Amino acid sequence: MVLVLVLASTDYVRTTTSNASHCLRWPAGPVVFSQSAKGYAPLADAGFEAVTRAWETWEAQMRVCGNLTLSEGPHSPSRSIGLLTDGGTENLILFRTVLCSAVVDAGDPCLRTASCGNLHDCWDHTSGVLALTTVTFQANGVIVDTGVELNAAQAFFTAVDSPPCNPTAESLDCVVYDTQATATHEFGHVLGLDESPDPTSTMYAYEAIGETSLRVLDPGSKQFVCDVYPRGQASQDCLLPDGGPAGLGGCNTAATEGAPVALLGLLVVLWLGMRRRRW
Repeated sequence: MVLVLVLASTDYVRTTTSNASHCLRWPAGPVVFSQSAKGYAPLADAGFEAVTRAWETWEAQMRVCGNLTLSEGPHSPSRSIGLLTDGGTENLILFRTVLCSAVVDAGDPCLRTASCGNLHDCWDHTSGVLALTTVTFQANGVIVDTGVELNAAQAFFTAVDSPPCNPTAESLDCVVYDTQATATHEFGHVLGLDESPDPTSTMYAYEAIGETSLRVLDPGSKQFVCDVYPRGQASQDCLLPDGGPAGLGGCNTAATEGAPVALLGLLVVLWLGMRRRRW
């Protein structure tokens, strides 16, 4: 399956299925998120509160013009991302605090099935990526399950507003990698957005130490909600009126020289009935 990015004229990028035949989206109605009860020990309750504020940012825009109702369920005992073993769903958000390379034996069968992260509760994705969202969807692009992992195995997350930390510091009194900003970006992926080439966008692919501006939705991300999840209507696919192919969008990235940045929002997409493919 080849995944294509669609760059809308309104400065947001949607994630699509093969050949841009469908865009990923939730059906109109409620979407419930749950945070792992384990949380993130350095932040205690402040970590839970920061993640809650992140989804509430998107819900505020849904109340303006959208057709989804976003809410949070009880904290979950689960540490597993993806569809449940019984085929059920749970939109889970969690912090991974150890690298799989540190806890998984070389001969472990999970290495062949890409299941080490769930089996050993570890970060089993690209090094240097700050967070990852897994989306499971039907062939028509309708999302059925999502999961967000924050890479606390390699990054130190904070929940204060300011000031930025020294690049080598790990302090709860200044901003290293901001939990709310990171989660706000990942919830954009949960809703069907991909990375934006605009460095002022909530969906920009990089986050610098001390960066908190991604907590606020940019105009393009707000317009995405209104366009894709219109109030009182069905969620919108991205089939073009003339049946022609959708346009392609890139992801131009840039960072100030010398400023530490981390890659945000790598996606893993799961097409029901097919193997997982990462890009």
